[in-house]
Amino acid sequence: MNNRFEDFPYSAEELSAYIFSIDTFVISLKNQEIIRYTTTRPDDFKLWLDHHHIRNVNETLGKMVYNYYFPDRKKTSRKR
Repeated sequence: MNNRFEDFPYSAEELSAYIFSIDTFVISLKNQEIIRYTTTRPDDFKLWLDHHHIRNVNETLGKMVYNYYFPDRKKTSRKR
């Protein structure tokens, strides 16, 4: 797979992490800059990011929220 995606001005090596919401990717660059990017092909762009092992913050954030609202019952239950 290409190191660059269509009209996206950065190479995969420059990216650190991303989050996707509605129609916009918010991307953290390794130089600590934060950028926004929209494309008519969000599914293809996400596949490109995943192929290059760019960290998906949606997954991490989703797990954090889930764990907060639905803690592991083994940790919270008391043995009788």
